[in-house]
Amino acid sequence: MRAIIVAAALLGLLLVAAGAAGAHTVPVDANRQWQSALLYGFVHTLAAGVAAMLPFRGWLKLASGWAFVLSVVLFSGVQIAKIMMAGIPLAPTPLDGLTFLIPVGGVAFITGWLLMGLSAAMASKPVLKDEQD
Repeated sequence: MRAIIVAAALLGLLLVAAGAAGAHTVPVDANRQWQSALLYGFVHTLAAGVAAMLPFRGWLKLASGWAFVLSVVLFSGVQIAKIMMAGIPLAPTPLDGLTFLIPVGGVAFITGWLLMGLSAAMASKPVLKDEQD
């Protein structure tokens, strides 16, 4: 779980740096896509950290954290890199061949939430002291 927290911290750092850089360089016509990529990136970076700290054990929890990390890289990372390279969403960049990864990142967002929910639903319930009597 430590690796997920480290990855989430690195993603958070990169998203803040990208947000600061983009505040001064992103053209108006790319602003909506930029804001969306940052919002989804930050929310799911936090979700990765939460997944890593959940009190449950098992592979579902681990998989949910890594799904969130992967989703931020694919969804937000590709969009942010493309905009920073081209300045506008429709301009050609060397990343054009990777834009198919953006919807894959969206599916990874959904997968992360599903796995996190399953991890909680399938976790063994703690026995309360009153229930032991």
